[in-house]
Amino acid sequence: MIIPKLHFPIYGIIIVLSIIIGILYIYGNLKKEKYNNKQILLYFFMYLVFAFIFGKIYTVLAYGKDTFFEASLSAYGGLIGVVIASVIYEKILPANGRVIKYTILSLPLVYGLTKIACFVVGCCGGIPYTGIFKVKYINGLNIWQFPIQITETIVFLIIFIICHLLRNKKNISYITLILASIFKFLLDFLRYDHLNIIITKNQIFSIILILVVVIIYIKDRKKENY
Repeated sequence: MIIPKLHFPIYGIIIVLSIIIGILYIYGNLKKEKYNNKQILLYFFMYLVFAFIFGKIYTVLAYGKDTFFEASLSAYGGLIGVVIASVIYEKILPANGRVIKYTILSLPLVYGLTKIACFVVGCCGGIPYTGIFKVKYINGLNIWQFPIQITETIVFLIIFIICHLLRNKKNISYITLILASIFKFLLDFLRYDHLNIIITKNQIFSIILILVVVIIYIKDRKKENY
């Protein structure tokens, strides 16, 4: 598949739509839990602010070339910010973990959809590849590449569907985060940026996230046993 250079803001449109879909998913579930609109609007304000701030912070830390205001928004960093927002919100207005749970459940959905934007414009491309479903971007690297962006979309939407169906299971938040982090780590091997690098910064952050989730899980289990 050869993809031409696009001359309209399709990337931004898809990113915004992905976030809206994620917010609607959270909103629908919180309404079922009898949350009022003021509580939900407060959380979504925090959601957007933290997504923006941490999306930029991640780019600065991972690539170190831009200032905060010049840095582009990282989807991975934004999702980390959203999780932090949900944890802080629960400290302010305790909700028995429901805000955190539905936020985490929405992450694979939002991330998977944002990768469609990457596929369309050619960023975050795959390793050189000449097999089935290969892609080439005009005015890009001009080589055949593995369609890693769409692969991530499919994988993360499958993770979302499975975890959503298991949403009433205990520890589903931990399971969702660990699954997403593991697959993010593995799929990064198929990105062009991984060439000649043993481990990418995305993979390092994935490992850190897995460790943090496991530590929090162990602490929660200890609290339950007291």
